[in-house]
Amino acid sequence: MRVLSVDFHTHPLADRYYCSFTSPRVPTARDAEDIAGFLAAAAERGIDAVAVTDHDCAGSGWFARRVAEEAGLPMLVIPGVEVTTVVGGWRVHVLAYNLKEDLPPNTLTPWEAVEEIHAQGGVAVLAHPGRDGVLAPYVLSMCLRAGLDGIEVRNRVNGDFDASRWLNEASEWCGRFVLQTAGSDWHWTGSSLLSPGGFSAEVPVEWLVGKGLVTPEEAERALSRRAERQKRMRKTRRAPRRQAAEKRSPEPQRPRLWLGEDFLAGRWCWY
Repeated sequence: MRVLSVDFHTHPLADRYYCSFTSPRVPTARDAEDIAGFLAAAAERGIDAVAVTDHDCAGSGWFARRVAEEAGLPMLVIPGVEVTTVVGGWRVHVLAYNLKEDLPPNTLTPWEAVEEIHAQGGVAVLAHPGRDGVLAPYVLSMCLRAGLDGIEVRNRVNGDFDASRWLNEASEWCGRFVLQTAGSDWHWTGSSLLSPGGFSAEVPVEWLVGKGLVTPEEAERALSRRAERQKRMRKTRRAPRRQAAEKRSPEPQRPRLWLGEDFLAGRWCWY
């Protein structure tokens, strides 16, 4: 199966527009500077794609995608937004991808947000459900009934979540595949992520293309970059071993196990 590594949850603008009803459709100069800095750092992480999911600001994701394309960065950018919803006064976050218009924050229930996201042709993933405590089972069940596309089961900030109560071994709920995602939840403040390649999920290319998150052409280019990156990594890992072997003096030699006559006679022979 062909896969791409994707970090589904990042915040170039940190918490700048969290719960804001006035997030800009066009990023400000400060926003643009932060997005450009974030993308430059993200491109060094060695993953295939990153989703830009600023709080309640869909515009930043689309802007980031355009910046990455124009700069020729070696990764795909999936435009997204982390929508703030509410259940009984508790804020629950839903990650929306390819959302064209912002949804009103702190107004919809999570399952209503899922339906609105789908109405815009987007993809909906429940963010860090483990953070929702006792509400998590109810929220997740309602979202799945509304057609939820994915569940964030690994989050660098909020920990892991066990979805086995809802999904079978094939990651299906009532016969429908539900993607289990991972996200760094990286809030950009001008510093690189401590675990560069971590908190990304290996996602089937077929799913990404089928959901409209990448085009077939983008997927093929990303797969080519992935193959080249893996080739370079293999060479890098082999180089220190070759250099060490060249520098090693012939005497004394590193002990090795010799399976010769002594071994057959019942004695371990090291030389």
